[in-house]
Amino acid sequence: MSDDATQIGIEQLGRAETSRRTKRDRDWKAEVSRYGTIIALVVLFAVFSFARPDVFATEFNILSILSQASILLIVSVGLTVCLIMGLYDLSISAVATLGNYMICSLLVMQADQPYVWLTIVIVIGLCAIVGIANGAIVSYLGVSAFIATLAMGSILTGVILGYSQTRTIVGGIPDSFLALGQQSTFGIPNQVLIMVVIVAFLWALLEHTQIGRNLYAIGGSAEAAKLSGIATKRYALLALGISGVCAGIGGMIAAANLAAGRPTGVGDAYLLNAFAASFIGASTLRPGQFHVLGTLVGVLIIGVISNGLSVLGVETYWQYIVQGVLLLAAMFGAGVISRRTI
Repeated sequence: MSDDATQIGIEQLGRAETSRRTKRDRDWKAEVSRYGTIIALVVLFAVFSFARPDVFATEFNILSILSQASILLIVSVGLTVCLIMGLYDLSISAVATLGNYMICSLLVMQADQPYVWLTIVIVIGLCAIVGIANGAIVSYLGVSAFIATLAMGSILTGVILGYSQTRTIVGGIPDSFLALGQQSTFGIPNQVLIMVVIVAFLWALLEHTQIGRNLYAIGGSAEAAKLSGIATKRYALLALGISGVCAGIGGMIAAANLAAGRPTGVGDAYLLNAFAASFIGASTLRPGQFHVLGTLVGVLIIGVISNGLSVLGVETYWQYIVQGVLLLAAMFGAGVISRRTI
C-alpha cells in the first residue's frame, strides 16, 4: 500500500508539473501575441536608426514619418470601426478621391469667398452620406458589405470622372485650406494634429461609451446583440458613415498637402495599407480584436518600413512587395490568434 501511495503521489506531482509548464507556455505565447507587433515596431526603428543614424532617427524624419502616416491612420481608424462590426468597406479608396476632388472643385469655384470651413463641412457631409448609403444597402437591402461597398466605389469612380471630365485641379485653391496640409502649429504639422484629434475621438468613442460597447457586441455576435435590444441595423449606418467621413477627411488632407485635386487614384494608395494596418492591429494588445490603438501600431509599422526602405535607397517596387507580404502575414497571424482564442 505504501508503494502504491508513493506511486500515486509521484504521478500527481508529475501531472501538476506538466500543468504548470503548460500554463507557463500559454502565458508566454499570450504575451508574445499581445506585444509582438510593438516589439517588432521597436526593432524596426532600431535597425533603420542603426543603418542610417544621420537621417532616420532625426527629429525631422520622425515628423516626416508621422506626416506621411497621418492620412493613412485617419482612413484606417475609420475602417477599423467597420471591421469591429465585421463589415468590410472597400469604398474608402473612392470616397477619399471624392473628398480630394470635391473640396478643390468647390473652393476653386468660389476662390474669393472666406467660407473654407463651411466648404469642408459640406464635403464631409457628402462623404458621410455615401457611408450612410452603404450602411442602408447593407442593413435594409441585405447586400453583403463586401459587395455593396465595392459597387459603391465603382459608382463613385464613374461619377467623379464624369463630373471632372478627367481634369486635375492644380491652381486657385485658397492658402487657408492648403495650410492644413503644408504648415505647422507649434512645430507639429497640422495634418498630424488633425490625425491626433480624430484618433483620440474614435478611441474614446469605442472604448468609453455605450456606442462603442454596442459595436463590439454586434461584432461578437450580431444575433445575440439583436436579442439584447441593440438596433444592429442603425449601427451599420453609423460604422460605415464614420468610415466614409474618415476617408473623405483623408482625401481632403491629401488635397491640401499636394495643392491639387485629382479625379483618380488618390485613395488607391490607402486601401491595401488600411486593411493591412487594421489586421496588424488585431494581433496587438488584444489579440483577435480590432481596436484603434492596434491600428495605430499597424500604421506606424507600415510607415517606419516605408520610410526606412526609402532612406536606405531601396527601389519602390520592393516597398510594394513588402507591404503585400505584410498584409498576408497580418491576415494569417490574426486568423491563427483568433482560432486560439476561441
